[in-house]
This record gives sequence, structure tokens and C-alpha cells, in this order.
Amino acid sequence: MPLVDHLKFLRTACAVSLTGSSLGAAQALHLSQSSVTRSVQSLEAALQQVIFDRSARGMRGTPQWAELLQRCSRAFAYLAMPTAQKSAVPEGHGWLSCRFATGVGWRHLRVLLSLAVTGSETVTAAQMGVSQSAVHQSLAQLEHLSGKKLFLRSRSQGLRLTEWGAQAIRGCKLFESELAQADEVLAALNGRVAGRLVIGTLPFSVGPVLPRAVNQLLQALPGLQVTVVDGTYDALVQKLRDAEIDLIVGALRPDFSIQGLMQETLFVDGLAVVARAGHPLALRKKLTWAHLDTAQWVMPMPNTPAQTVFERTLNSVGLALPAAQLRVNSALMMQSLLLQSDRLAMMSPRQIQSEIHAGMVVVLPLETSQAVRTIGLIRRSGTLLTPGMQTLLQACRQVADDMTSENPVNKSNA
Repeated sequence: MPLVDHLKFLRTACAVSLTGSSLGAAQALHLSQSSVTRSVQSLEAALQQVIFDRSARGMRGTPQWAELLQRCSRAFAYLAMPTAQKSAVPEGHGWLSCRFATGVGWRHLRVLLSLAVTGSETVTAAQMGVSQSAVHQSLAQLEHLSGKKLFLRSRSQGLRLTEWGAQAIRGCKLFESELAQADEVLAALNGRVAGRLVIGTLPFSVGPVLPRAVNQLLQALPGLQVTVVDGTYDALVQKLRDAEIDLIVGALRPDFSIQGLMQETLFVDGLAVVARAGHPLALRKKLTWAHLDTAQWVMPMPNTPAQTVFERTLNSVGLALPAAQLRVNSALMMQSLLLQSDRLAMMSPRQIQSEIHAGMVVVLPLETSQAVRTIGLIRRSGTLLTPGMQTLLQACRQVADDMTSENPVNKSNA
């Protein structure tokens, strides 16, 4: 049974962990000490786990549960962020003084998350199988606990999130994600592999690194559920911040600075000019950049590292930048355009190894030693890694090291 199903008991246990005693938790949560004791016992009975070591000096999480309680406490701290915390990484006792974090139940959070999507109490009630008045009451309680209006109401547009409401939604999503990761750790303690990882990928920058790493991950943890989605940089970053995905793999931005997120370099990737096999330029005995003066290109998407490298390379060899006639964000479309025309593209040979080996496309023999970009990972900072995430990160690093030793930067286009 997921930890979120024991939300009330779990919150009490986290308060005990933070304060060191049932008395301290009772004072923090404004409960009786006997109520705190019963809550902890109920949680231990439901999970069939001993959560605390008891002594005359108080209560301390068992070695197995110390990290789990820390992780669960972080989850509750995310609920406090809209009202009590500004840090992107929640820590400490702050959430214990937040009425929203200490008062909401799972039903409240389900109502809030549903209303953010539907914008309608009636639709949310139908989806949850409760009355509209029950949804209305839950929303009133949510706004009372937060001390802020979470939605604006209008006849034409229904319910629309306020700024505070949007912050509360993000906190709820991070709360859900943190507890889901705690479930994964708890399963591992019980000798089971469980959990789910959602990986976001950026176009034209993953290549063989992620497939190899995912295969290694699933060999090590066959019970893990893995989902891979693609998208634009801005869209995936927003999903990562909202805990809708767990990791981004792709080309890193050199000016990266996003609160709550961190980058990790895997390898430096060289780009080259590629064309279809049999392209007139590929048949020239002595090819120089000057021969590309009138070439038509399939250009990288704007505001991407590949576009930056493309512009810098053409400027360095004295070629004018082409008009932005054609830009493509799909690997399949890019391949089709190259194969069916005389257009060129600046791509990573690592990303199209299969097509090169199959004789479909070729790398033109042009100097591009400075045409490089950094491939790596983006994830939420300050997180406690789950077994699945830890294994995936190790696999990505190992695969990147192997790829670099097998095929150094620009070896394929030297």
C-alpha cells in the first residue's frame, strides 16, 4: 500500500523524527501525546515495520527508516513552500509551523490537483465519484489552510489558478514525487524492485548513450518501470521542475542557472556536416568549405547548442548564414529530408551511427574540430537518490566513458 494512503500517520512519524520524541511532535502538531503514540503504532502495524528505536532519551528512526523519514519529511516541506519556504530544496522543521502542510489530507490534494486540470467543481466531483458540495467544501478547507485564494472564479472561464494556487500545485506535485520515491526505497528495503522513472530527451542529442544505459538499468532492476519522452528544452525543464519527469538527457546549456536544478556533463560531442550518400559534394576529391557557399541546409532549432555551434562554425570559415528556410525538430524528418534532397545538416556522427554504417548518409571531410557541444544530464538538485535513479546515473556515466574511449571527439569526422 502506498505511503500516501497513510498520510496522517506518516506526518506524525515525520514530526517525531524531527523533534526526537512523541512529546515534541505533539507540541508541534498541536495533538495529545497519546494521539501521537497511537499514530506511530498504527503506521508500524500497517507497514509491518519497526520505524523507531525507543529509549529514555527519546525516539530515533531505525537505521533502515532514518533516510525514509528524512525523505518523507522533505515531501511535507514541499507542501509548505508556497507559504513558509522560498528555498528550492526543503529542509528542516519549517513545515511543522505551516498550517497547510500539517493540515491537508490526501483527499484535499486530489481535489486541488484535479481542479487545476478541469477548472470545474462539477467535473472534478464526477471524476472523483463524490458530490459537488464535497469538492466545494474541500476547496474551502484548502484555501482556509493556505490563508490564500487558490483559484479565481468566473462564469465564462470557471476556476483559474492564482499565483499562490500555481505554487501550491507545484508543491503538491513535488510532494507526490517525493513520496513515490519513498515507496521505491521502502520496496527495496523489503527486497522488492518497484518504482518508476520518467526520462526526458532532447532532440538530436541522446544517440546511443541513453538506450545502452536504460538496457543496463533494466537488467539490474527488472521490476522498474521506465518511460522515455521527448520534447523541447523549455518544456522538459518545466516538467522536471514540476516533478512530472525525473531526468533530462541531452545537450547542455553553457549559461545554465535554474533554481532547484543541476547539470552533469557526460561527454563532449563533436558535430560534422552530413549529407546523403552520393551527394555531389561527397563525390568531390578535394572538398573545402568554399564549395558549400550555395548549399541548402536543414538547420538546427533556434536557441539550441547545435544552432550556436552551427553559426559559430560558418562564421569561422567565412560563410554567410543561410536564411532560416527549414528547421526540423524530428530525427525521422531530418533523415528523410537528407535522403530525398541535396540539403546538408550539421549533426553528431554519434547520433546517426546506424545510418552511416548502412551507407545512407556520409560525413563530409571538412574540418570541424571546434564544432562541439556538451551532452549531459539535468535533474533536481539536493535530492535523495532512489535505487533506480542511482543505477541509471551510474549506467549513463559508464556508457559515456565507454563511448568516449571508443570514439573520441571528432574522430569520425577528422
